[in-house]
Amino acid sequence: MKRLFFFLVLLSAIVSCHRDYNKIKSPNEFLPTEVNSVILVNELNDFTKNIEKHDILSDIYIKELRTTSKILENLNTTRQIAIAFLNQDYLILTENDSTLFILDSIENHMSENIDKSKISKTQIDSTIFYHKVLNNVFAASNNLELLNTLSSETRNQKLKELIETTDSTSVASLIFKTNSVSYSKFLFSEVEENSRRNYTVLDLTYSDDNVQYNGLTTSNDSILNKIDVFKNTVAQKINVPKIAPYNIGSLKSITYDDFSVFNKNLSILNNVALDSTQTFLNFTNEIALTDDAIFIHSFDTDLILESIDDKSSVETYREIEIYEFGRPDFFQNKLRPFIEFESVGYFFAYNEFVVFSNSPEILRSVISSILSNNTLANSDAYKNIIENLSEQASFFIFKNSAELSKILQKDLKGYNANAVEFVYEDNYAHVNGIIQKFKRRRASNSVTESFTTSIKADLISAPQTVKNHITNAHDIALQDANNVLHLISSSGSVLWQKQLQGNILGKIEQIDMYKNGRLQLAFATPNRLYVLDRNGNDVAPFPLKFNDQITQPLSVFDYDKQKNYRLLITQGTSLLMYDARGKSISGFSYKSNDSKISTQPKHLRIGSKDYIAFTTGDNLKILNRQGNTRINVKDKIRFSDNELFLYQNKFTSTNTLGQLVQVDTKGKVSTKNLNLSDKHHLETTSKTLVSLTENKLQIKSRTVDLDYGDYTAPRIFYLNNKIYVTTTDLQSKKVYLFDSQAKPIPNFPVFGTSAAELQELDKDNSLELITQADNKTIVVYEIH
Repeated sequence: MKRLFFFLVLLSAIVSCHRDYNKIKSPNEFLPTEVNSVILVNELNDFTKNIEKHDILSDIYIKELRTTSKILENLNTTRQIAIAFLNQDYLILTENDSTLFILDSIENHMSENIDKSKISKTQIDSTIFYHKVLNNVFAASNNLELLNTLSSETRNQKLKELIETTDSTSVASLIFKTNSVSYSKFLFSEVEENSRRNYTVLDLTYSDDNVQYNGLTTSNDSILNKIDVFKNTVAQKINVPKIAPYNIGSLKSITYDDFSVFNKNLSILNNVALDSTQTFLNFTNEIALTDDAIFIHSFDTDLILESIDDKSSVETYREIEIYEFGRPDFFQNKLRPFIEFESVGYFFAYNEFVVFSNSPEILRSVISSILSNNTLANSDAYKNIIENLSEQASFFIFKNSAELSKILQKDLKGYNANAVEFVYEDNYAHVNGIIQKFKRRRASNSVTESFTTSIKADLISAPQTVKNHITNAHDIALQDANNVLHLISSSGSVLWQKQLQGNILGKIEQIDMYKNGRLQLAFATPNRLYVLDRNGNDVAPFPLKFNDQITQPLSVFDYDKQKNYRLLITQGTSLLMYDARGKSISGFSYKSNDSKISTQPKHLRIGSKDYIAFTTGDNLKILNRQGNTRINVKDKIRFSDNELFLYQNKFTSTNTLGQLVQVDTKGKVSTKNLNLSDKHHLETTSKTLVSLTENKLQIKSRTVDLDYGDYTAPRIFYLNNKIYVTTTDLQSKKVYLFDSQAKPIPNFPVFGTSAAELQELDKDNSLELITQADNKTIVVYEIH
């Protein structure tokens, strides 16, 4: 009996070990303990497309990343990728699936298995690397031994914990040892040897001309590094930019709630005896160093003046007294390593500030800047970045373009204001940083050309914007005559191209099929239903293929706003409904009367009831969710070519006589004469009606007489709590823009050759108007 019991225990242990070996692992569990830095890439396509040409990131990243480029270019995934660096070696980790790395589709490659191991050796062009699959994880490296010894049992626990703090919605996150010569450039401060055991983690977001990052840098229980000096202190508001001159190159500011605590920590860091002598610094909560002056902030400058005995008045400049300071070496070592100033022979007090420098001339210049409001806080460049930073910081660093160029060892004109701040808390510090090119503010009510982007083939439809879930801004979608779909960034870069089978019908819709905030593009062509991810890849099981022709644009319904999408396909007289995973909805069945569906079916909601509405010849069909008739409209209506809208809680369109036709929820039909010709356009929101006939544009009750021409259908946009209406005269190539009162927006019309779309592309509080400049080029105008 005892032997049987022992056997069962042993068998249970073996099975348990076997299950543990085969269980699903996170790729990051395989990161070795000796890693120097890790780049976590969440959006591979955006990352690889933009990193090499980026002003800032290219110099910091590209030297290491170039060695991995051939692998990254051939990975097909939307999952997170970890790129780790260990001295001269790299390691790439991500979740594996059958489509991740397909060798057969790679040109100029050779691959072989190494002995009996599960490791493959592959060469793409001149790049040689090794790769294998561990459990569910794909791993690749230039070091065979590293790959051989890879194990989840020897993971770096501290690194794993830091990875868990990263933001998976950022394009990429960066984790590095704080003494990294390259990556520490993000921190605007010199490398500290004592920080070799500490890590910094930063989540990155960027566009062509800016980088924003936030995260944290770790500390120790003992005070060994700069950041540890703020232990047991509370970060204060950064005040010095309010009086520092606007044209300074650099500013470093330290804050604290109790100088005596900060001073004690500083003595430990510098390994010197604590100087407990009371000085005027005991009445301060901020000290800052600029190019040629030291600024201190206090809530009572009178106490500071009283505590400085060795002073004498030198002159009065613009009613501000300048003093000679009897201790010029005071700041030489006292605040090292943050602030070191060889000689401060003079100072003045102004409001809650005292400013020191080595000459009266410099102080006069500072006073002039203060009194004329030419301060850093009032500069447009500084205002451009400060909204992205916190008001309080333990340590704040500002750099203009010249000083930033020194850090990155590259000429960076236009980057006039850049900052990093550290907020200390419980043995780590929050880090916020922004490096941003400053576009000088243009005059109010101006319209400027932001950029143009050209493609090789003619465009077959007007440009359309789609939301970018990473930046919460918008990108631009285009399709050309070769049925290639192009996605253009908000700054004009081509992100990707996708060959389609046929032209897109109507507009591209966006869905969140996984309910995780990441959006997909959904649309139909004559024989396909496509769903694409952020990188332009097909999302399984799409595309769905159809033998019979699709005759109307894809309709996407989200009845209860729960992201339980219904995708409706129209084929002549028939309707087919699918869910977001491509499965047919059995509960929907539409029985046609052999009349061809002539408008795109729309989901309209009146009160608590849902309606699916469309026209079939002279009939208006109004269905419920199951495809059965919800409202029986008996009257025949000779519909115009316009769409069906929901206006004033009625199903609304026009007829061939130019009359407004409305149907209520009881099926009653009413008409109203709008004095429209047989060729007219209609567009509505729930409360706003816009019509265009010949040269007359009517917005609500107001009419605008345009020049005679060939106009596109008017379009309504609701942005920033304001309604705008656009139309384009294709004959004179002019794009018009009006507000809801039919008043033209200043500086319009502008040049354009297609219908225009209005959108806030890049979250800079300005609107952009997107249209075509010619058959192959889009132009984007920025409206101020």
